[in-house]
Amino acid sequence: MRTKHVVQHVFWKNILTFANRSDNGKNMVAANKAILIRREILERIARLIFNETLLEEIDKIPMKMRPRGSESSRCCIYRDRALIKYKIMAMLGFECVTEADELSPLSDFVLQSVVKASSEREIIRVIEEVCHGCQQNNYVVTNMCRGCLGRPCEVNCPKDAISFVGARAMIDSNTCISCGICEGVCPYHAIIYAPVPCEESCPVGAITKNENGKETIDFDKCTYCGKCVIACPFGAIVEESHLFDLIFNLKRKKKVVALLAPSVAAQFKCSLPQMKAALIKIGFHDVIYVAEGADLTAQHEAEEFEANGGELLTTSCCPSFVNIISKHVPTLRNNISHTPSPMVFAAKLSKQRHPNAQTVFIGPCIAKKAESFNVNEIDMVINFEELDAMLLACEIDPITLTTNDSAIEASAQAWGFAQTGGVMEAVKKHLNKPEEVKPLIINGIDKKSIKQLGTLAKGNQYNFVEGMSCEGGCVGGCYMSVKPQIAQNRINKLKESMGNEKNLS
Repeated sequence: MRTKHVVQHVFWKNILTFANRSDNGKNMVAANKAILIRREILERIARLIFNETLLEEIDKIPMKMRPRGSESSRCCIYRDRALIKYKIMAMLGFECVTEADELSPLSDFVLQSVVKASSEREIIRVIEEVCHGCQQNNYVVTNMCRGCLGRPCEVNCPKDAISFVGARAMIDSNTCISCGICEGVCPYHAIIYAPVPCEESCPVGAITKNENGKETIDFDKCTYCGKCVIACPFGAIVEESHLFDLIFNLKRKKKVVALLAPSVAAQFKCSLPQMKAALIKIGFHDVIYVAEGADLTAQHEAEEFEANGGELLTTSCCPSFVNIISKHVPTLRNNISHTPSPMVFAAKLSKQRHPNAQTVFIGPCIAKKAESFNVNEIDMVINFEELDAMLLACEIDPITLTTNDSAIEASAQAWGFAQTGGVMEAVKKHLNKPEEVKPLIINGIDKKSIKQLGTLAKGNQYNFVEGMSCEGGCVGGCYMSVKPQIAQNRINKLKESMGNEKNLS
């Protein structure tokens, strides 16, 4: 009989091959164990829903993930279990704010979630109990300090923030301005920069500490880029999940159409027809490639550019980038393209082909879920991690499936929407005079690129701006779990093969 430790090891081995089982995990990116824990929770939940045992078994998830005698990541396994519970609550759209919440079983929140499904609530939240409250001191003196005679850190500090206690330097956090001079001049590299990971990752300053020293999100600033979700090494920032509603609907045999983002070709090693077959096997009524919508976006955006007389236009396919402009670059608000995104066009196609079916967009980011709230044709949004949780729960590996369906809708350029520069390339194909385009490509949003965008309205050499919030484009999305270069290569190979097929025909 296997021990608890062996069983747990087998489960983690399963999770470690989560996103690229056909690659045996060798190409998978998992930045930390917090991400692996999130994936384990999703897989366990999906399995319970498909087995129709969620209400009976969901309260056991924390104990099964942290059985007695297992290693804990916090003070004890009981603390770990509580934090896992809070994460599941956040996925259901709730947070622990009272003692009653602590005592309530997860099954109660599942039932409440069904009732609250249509209410307004934020799609990501910081779980205070999970947040570590990282120290704000950006520069820290380590034990490598030798208390040298030269003391260049003290001599060069412009604010006299460094003093010596005994034979070791000390930094006064109230005086320090985080200029970094001390780090640069220390001959022993004893002073290091210690960032607050989530705050450091946010390009718009939307996440800061509250009066309790825990992080909080300002949604008036937030662009839903998802960078903080990935950056937090404690997994304290959690996205509300539509996985519960989706699988419940599939189990009830409701018609649900999957809208697959172009980046799916980069995330999974299997072919697109194999992924389509896998989704049909799970229970989806049909699968529509969002690349079909990308072709329509490229066509309409080209028409809009020409109708605009070549005036400055910014693309609309990345909702996080649109939020950047809307919230942080007001001088460009009137320059945002009015053309719907590929997701919106694909959803409209779905409603035309399957009028009574629900639509679920499947992609690599959080921002699409925020965008979906303003799109009547989108019913749900899940990410690639949640898709893989469903595949694991149903024990389906797409690459093992055989299919006669070899048709891949949309042009090669439409699949290129998943990459930085892909939108620009596709739009140019529809322009009468592509040479008139003076492009600027924003490859990933940071403080520097936001500052650059703020200067464009004052007169510049550009008339068409393609913006992608994630570096590399959608293939760099927060829920992509393959190495960026591998993701880029997969998209390029797909485009090349489609181009060759077109030439042969």
